[in-house]
Amino acid sequence: MKSVLVLGQGFVGKYLVDLLEACGIDYASTTTSGRDGTIKWCIADDVHNSTLPAAESIVVTFPLQGEVEARRLISGYLHNHRKAHGDTYNPFWVYLGSTRPFKETPSTCHTRPDLVAGGPRVEAEEYIVNTCGGCVLNLAGLWGGDRVPEKWARFYGDKDKLRNRLKDRSLHLIHGADVARAIDTIVSNRDKASQFAGRWLVSDEMVYDALQIFIGAEHIQGYLGELLEEAEVREMLNADKLDDIEMGSSAVTKRIDASHFWSQLQLKPKYPYTVGQPDAYSKPLM
Repeated sequence: MKSVLVLGQGFVGKYLVDLLEACGIDYASTTTSGRDGTIKWCIADDVHNSTLPAAESIVVTFPLQGEVEARRLISGYLHNHRKAHGDTYNPFWVYLGSTRPFKETPSTCHTRPDLVAGGPRVEAEEYIVNTCGGCVLNLAGLWGGDRVPEKWARFYGDKDKLRNRLKDRSLHLIHGADVARAIDTIVSNRDKASQFAGRWLVSDEMVYDALQIFIGAEHIQGYLGELLEEAEVREMLNADKLDDIEMGSSAVTKRIDASHFWSQLQLKPKYPYTVGQPDAYSKPLM
């Protein structure tokens, strides 16, 4: 039996398997193509999960589309492996979600998600927490490597999108390597799994100013100059011109409080983000 099964060796999954290898933890991981020595697997094509090995902990890195899909994945997996390992076989499930459904300021692990905003993903999360006793990590904006927040300026390709973003400039981030470190801590303490069961909000505990990050893009500066011609925008920014805009963490409101999570893990994030600075992460030594 594997110690960890990673379903989906994507962005977070790659950081995680690098860390598991460095720590000497026996694992298996999947991709839809079977690349890089992974198991070729797709949830839609393997109803009974017959190609997946048994593991003590299972990390699901991709979104499950509702309670039905979550139930089908988990019940099919258990049905398949309890034949060989007995009815008491019960792996610990870790599922990665998003902080998008959390609307309170600030939101904590005690905040209920907005079910409408969360949609099917929250349905799956509720099933994993309430029925399976699993762990859901609702992640803030993921970054690391080529996934650089400055590049997200491209999502604001017109003035209306930028105007709406100016109403709430706060941005919460978490490096993929810090997510991997958190998951490694959880699965490495399988005997204490109940301490990590439930829903946790995960960020690096900082609050960033999206405008400060995106202002380096030429099109953002152009749109902002035009928007400052509007009285409503000038009042919103408390500035009449670009150089007068206050930017930085002091200019935004913290929306995500992840302190409960890091305290429970007795861990601290290692990779905060700094505008314009290179990513400090390097692959763990093997």
